[in-house]
Amino acid sequence: MSLEDSLYNELYDLRDRLRNERVYSNGRMPSVCSDEALREMAQRIPTKLDDFTAIEGIGQKFVEQYGEEFLAVTRKYAFTAAKGSKIERGLAQTLRELQKKLVNISKGNRLLYQPKTSSKNSYDLLNTVQGKDVIDLIFGSKRVLHVCESSRGKENEKAYRRLGNILREVNRDQRERGAFDLYIAYPFVEGRLVGEDDFYVRAPLVLFPVIMEKDGSVFKVKMDDSRDPIYNNTLVLAAMKVAKKNRAMPDNVIDAYDEKTFLSDLLTYYEDAGFTMDVPKGRVQLSAFREYKADEFPRYLPGEMHLTYNAVLGKYPSYSNFIQRDFDTLLGGKEINHTLSDLIKDLNKEDFYSEYPLPLSLDELKEKGMEASERDLVYINHLNSAQENVLTAISKEDEIVVQGPPGTGKSQVITGLISAAVVSGKTVLMVSEKKTALDVVYSRMGTLSKYCMQIDDTADKDRFYQQLGVMLNIPPLAMGTDLSPVADQIDCDVGKLTGIAREIYEPDSFGIAPVKLYAMDKWLDSNDRGQFETYRRYQKTVSPSLLSIKYGAVKDLHGKFSDPVLVNNYQEYMDITERSPWMTIMKQDLNNFQIAELRTDLERLDGEVSDLSKKGFLSRLFSKGKVTRDATAIVNKYFQNYNSKTIENVMGDPIAVADAMDDYDMYTNRATVYHNLTIDEREYGKDLLLLSRDLNAPYDLVNDEMLRYILNDHLQRFDATHKMIMQELHDFDSIIADMDAKMAQKREMTRQLLESTLSNDLRYITESKRRGDIVRIVDNKRKWSLNKFIDRYGYELFKGIRVWLLTPEVVSEIIPMEMGLFDLLIFDEASQMYVERGIPSIYRAKKVVVAGDHKQLRPSSLGTGRVTYDEDDDEMEDSDIDINAALEEESLLDLARSRYDSILLNFHYRSKYEELIAFSNYAFYGGRLFVSPNVAKPERPPIEVIRVDGTWEDRCNTAEADRIVGLLKMFFSERKNRETVGIITFNVSQRDLISDRIDEECARDPVFAAAVNAESRRFDNEEDVGLFVKNIESVQGDERDVIMFSVGYAKNREGKFMQRFGWLNARGGENRLNVAISRAKKKIFIVNSFEPEELQVDNLKSEGPKILKKYLQYARAVSDGNGEVAQSILQSFVGPDGKRYAEEIQRIPVMDKVYEALLRKGYTVSRNVGIGGYTIDLAVKQDDRYILGIECDSRIYDMSGNTRERDYHRQKYLESRGWHIHRVWTPGMWKDPDSEISKIVTAIEKAQSS
Repeated sequence: MSLEDSLYNELYDLRDRLRNERVYSNGRMPSVCSDEALREMAQRIPTKLDDFTAIEGIGQKFVEQYGEEFLAVTRKYAFTAAKGSKIERGLAQTLRELQKKLVNISKGNRLLYQPKTSSKNSYDLLNTVQGKDVIDLIFGSKRVLHVCESSRGKENEKAYRRLGNILREVNRDQRERGAFDLYIAYPFVEGRLVGEDDFYVRAPLVLFPVIMEKDGSVFKVKMDDSRDPIYNNTLVLAAMKVAKKNRAMPDNVIDAYDEKTFLSDLLTYYEDAGFTMDVPKGRVQLSAFREYKADEFPRYLPGEMHLTYNAVLGKYPSYSNFIQRDFDTLLGGKEINHTLSDLIKDLNKEDFYSEYPLPLSLDELKEKGMEASERDLVYINHLNSAQENVLTAISKEDEIVVQGPPGTGKSQVITGLISAAVVSGKTVLMVSEKKTALDVVYSRMGTLSKYCMQIDDTADKDRFYQQLGVMLNIPPLAMGTDLSPVADQIDCDVGKLTGIAREIYEPDSFGIAPVKLYAMDKWLDSNDRGQFETYRRYQKTVSPSLLSIKYGAVKDLHGKFSDPVLVNNYQEYMDITERSPWMTIMKQDLNNFQIAELRTDLERLDGEVSDLSKKGFLSRLFSKGKVTRDATAIVNKYFQNYNSKTIENVMGDPIAVADAMDDYDMYTNRATVYHNLTIDEREYGKDLLLLSRDLNAPYDLVNDEMLRYILNDHLQRFDATHKMIMQELHDFDSIIADMDAKMAQKREMTRQLLESTLSNDLRYITESKRRGDIVRIVDNKRKWSLNKFIDRYGYELFKGIRVWLLTPEVVSEIIPMEMGLFDLLIFDEASQMYVERGIPSIYRAKKVVVAGDHKQLRPSSLGTGRVTYDEDDDEMEDSDIDINAALEEESLLDLARSRYDSILLNFHYRSKYEELIAFSNYAFYGGRLFVSPNVAKPERPPIEVIRVDGTWEDRCNTAEADRIVGLLKMFFSERKNRETVGIITFNVSQRDLISDRIDEECARDPVFAAAVNAESRRFDNEEDVGLFVKNIESVQGDERDVIMFSVGYAKNREGKFMQRFGWLNARGGENRLNVAISRAKKKIFIVNSFEPEELQVDNLKSEGPKILKKYLQYARAVSDGNGEVAQSILQSFVGPDGKRYAEEIQRIPVMDKVYEALLRKGYTVSRNVGIGGYTIDLAVKQDDRYILGIECDSRIYDMSGNTRERDYHRQKYLESRGWHIHRVWTPGMWKDPDSEISKIVTAIEKAQSS
């Protein structure tokens, strides 16, 4: 019985019990609710009392009278569906330890302690604005505030630059995280919190959201009506932590405010939150924000708090408050689901840099039942075999890790996971810290994105209600077609391909894969009379028993008789036994004395026989008996297992027997060899000698030919009995074409089915009894906060909207803390997410997919997440940042891959040219990525190194920055296909310098300014593809056609190279390099101020600087067109045992034949094309372009035992990268090589004309 049916029955019984218990005074039973209402409860499992009011036929009276009892039943089943359990003591302690990491209460957090303003993140508005104007802006009597105009003196110029820095930082954060954190902070409080610690605060009390724009030379600020003002809950949380109190966090959203009641409302809020403050007497008058040095801040008493009327414009990001609340709820509820329990149980400090455990191999996937079947797959985009395995795995498991190296199609996997879940009636939550990751998946959903709810900033209410408004107006579509028939047809095709592999490319009952026999030269040319006669000799001579033994035994026979000593011994044994057949029954242990006696006895016997022959008939008759007795005595003495024939032989010619005794010693030695042979070996040796004599050929040649004859006989019989398989081999291209057509058909059918499912699910909202209330709120100018709206109408929303794309903070802020609320949770870029930030989302899910790449960035003090210090503090040195970069923490991905099975995505799509990704593939992934070889040689090297004469000063390199600006101008003027571009630096200072240089050039060059402005705001299907200038820490997840690097490092003014590698020196620091060098799709420019050899890294323990040096050497080799040096650098990453994950380059006899045949026909052919692990056996070249790739079947089958990968996805991948691929079949080359070569020629001609 299903969970739904069980719940329905229990609810039905509950209703009957309530009816019987609550009979009216007139004897009538209450109806309680209808059967239809019970069925909806069983289907949708309400988890709050408010949920019941959304069910047709149920009102407030039901909720008041029966709601609690029905809710107890539905919650019990929700708990069961989520596989919940009680939190054990150890798990509770682990959760508490993780909770402590959420917010590190420290003076580095500007929401708690802001002693002064900073050039990058805050600005005292009273520097350039009247206090009254600020108050008027906040409370609505002024619409726009002119903050600063650059033309009004040097002080204004300085303020103008500072405001530009702030706007740049805020916009950068919005592109990265989705959150727009620009506020006017007003008023402030300063003092000392109550508690044991001397925790001083100077913090904003309210944050008013604003928008700042640059209009020519003027910066203007206006209120942002799309976001709500908020109280500073970080301050409230800090006060509770310092005072060691635990209470529910208050809602910090200010729905409405006015100047008259603002101050009293503010004081009431903070009093309710636990602390009071002194307020200046008299009217409100803004004062300048005093700048405190470290030792100047007043020494307040504990609990002494003073409100100050300061107004600061700045970036005020708020971290983790709602996640903190979720932890409180989780620990307070004392219940946990299995996915979360599996992740954090027995949590120890593990080596998260370790390579182990490795992703599942194809064999392990097969053993676990995770090998893809078309029936298990639902997809709207093209998938490869690794991506298919992920979809199959999560259909069979509740937890899986997806290891996605750069450009391997994580977003396609995620869309596939979403599609499969939705079609199965499930609700999906995707979570990522990076807005870019959410944007990419949203974009990949194409026209279906309108059914997805994407929220990366809860303050942006307009976007939420805009998305919901669109959904409310989508009509339901007719239900799509069942996918099973077309899936079965594809599986049938796959079955045929598997049959080919099983019958031809796997060892059969003979003990060898038939393809290896087909690879032999054909043994018989039936048109050659001489060959035919020779064949007849072998056919007549070779024993049938030898034709029935296994391949291994045949090889052993051939190997054994390759020994000339053995063959000689065998020949001598056969010669002796042929001359003296009775020798085989002589006793084998006769010594020389006994042999001499035997000779004497035989000579005496010969005399008796001679005398007997001279006697008359009667005398012979009487004397024969004695001679026979003497002969019998001799035979009995020296022979064994004899018979009368033996006696007759001895009597017939005793001297001949005596003479044969010269061979006795040789015979006994050879007999030992002979008798140690098996029956098959004796038979093989006998046939070998016969054929050698009959053909008058040397033994070694006949031995080789016998092996070929026996193998050829087996192959002939196999070929004759496998006509169907041979036909399917002949139809291979047709099978692949049929699969291709069926998969395209299925993709379209899936898209239709998916859209019909999504549109029909919206009826949970559009046909809800509360639809009118929902529409009124959506249309109202003054919108509800998101958490209030979702808390009220979540019952409809989580059934109606099947796909949610959120950040961890948004999940905790607006999604109810309900176990198993989502059927599937997908984390992306999980290598950059702290474990604790993923916990609340996992609690809300039944199944979890954790996607990321442990060879990329881990979360650190510089990333989003924990608040440890003000990352933009002017007093912080780059050296401090470098040190903190080493303080990497275990990521959600690191922990998950040590607990869950993982699958590696190994097809690389991003880079147009293999040189762009080859270094990452070798240095970081052991050559395991499939990287397509280049179809054509690029006009210019894919990586170009530009050397400048730069110096390292103030952590910057001005020469490199100016060269980058020049490159950018050249890029805009020369690009042909609207390529996208990004600039990456190795530190923040260089990033800011380049940004400043671009701004300065924009001021001088209006054409360049227009290009930069347009490129910076560029989107493609709502995915940000605009120009960026980023340091390595923030570039993960981005990709652009062209990437420009400024390395920055150089000699200082004194000519000394300061080898301070910062983040590269840390363990795992090389991962940052991997992120940076794998962003480009078409081109990399590297602007550098030194030669790689100037880096002295041999004595360093850390790998980062060593890999940087190798990369710069590799890049220079590619830039110079020196492929041999580039290849040698790649090979230097191969392990000491010579083992590598990439496929080994092999020489295959069939390929040699094809190669030579094509050369004879005048084609230009290259072998083993490609610098990565994924090489193409042969490629036909024309005009600097490969027009056809030729692959040998045997090597492909050796590489992979997965049918879909080997026979379909490999070829489709190469075709997607511009290749035309033709497969050479070894059986075809064996049967009719001319025909097989003709097929290749036809394929070449077809490729030429395409």
